Amino acid sequence: MSQRGRLATIGGMVSLVCAAASSALAQGVNTPNPNLPPDTGDYRTADQVHATYHGPALTIVLQNIIHQPIAATAVRIPFGPDEQEQFQSSLTGMISVNGSPFQPFSGSGPVTTRVFNKIGNITGTFNTEMLAMDLSGSSPFGPFLVRESPTLASTGQTTITNIGGGLFHIDSFFDVFTELSIDGGATWIPGDSSTRVTLMPAPASTCLLALAGVAAMRRRRR
Repeated sequence: MSQRGRLATIGGMVSLVCAAASSALAQGVNTPNPNLPPDTGDYRTADQVHATYHGPALTIVLQNIIHQPIAATAVRIPFGPDEQEQFQSSLTGMISVNGSPFQPFSGSGPVTTRVFNKIGNITGTFNTEMLAMDLSGSSPFGPFLVRESPTLASTGQTTITNIGGGLFHIDSFFDVFTELSIDGGATWIPGDSSTRVTLMPAPASTCLLALAGVAAMRRRRR
């Protein structure tokens, strides 16, 4: 096969990888760092999952939610056998107000989680809870605030497995009860139900690495 043919084949494979990554992500991430929060991947809702908030004459719907912990900011504090983690986080997704077309939104702020019986254990399955989340953001419909419910427990579970070769596989999810404010926190609208976010690898990184490889091959050919 000619060099041009090989490049075309590789380019086709990259397209398939990117399409697969965006449509059906594998759950969990592989990383050489077993600490929490994970230093790679992000927490996402399933495609069909929406977070809905019903206020007076107002319905707000969020979808395609991506919640990304910033592991480099994490502070880990022992509480007896448990580990409490404080870190900054970013939030992106799509928002609709009163049935309008969905448009992108983004936000950021601090998050606090607790991992039960984590102290002294690198691997294992641990019950978790999101204790607090206070995010502020902007959208085409104006500024908004999102917080973890102060009255309902947002629980989850995390499994860390040593898969050899210096790598660990981390599976994790949270069922998060949230409240939303569009008046600077004067009033809060609770979500209709909890929203499950599941740890998944970021598809963009896989595509970028593959495309970088193809670009390098093309430069060598020239």
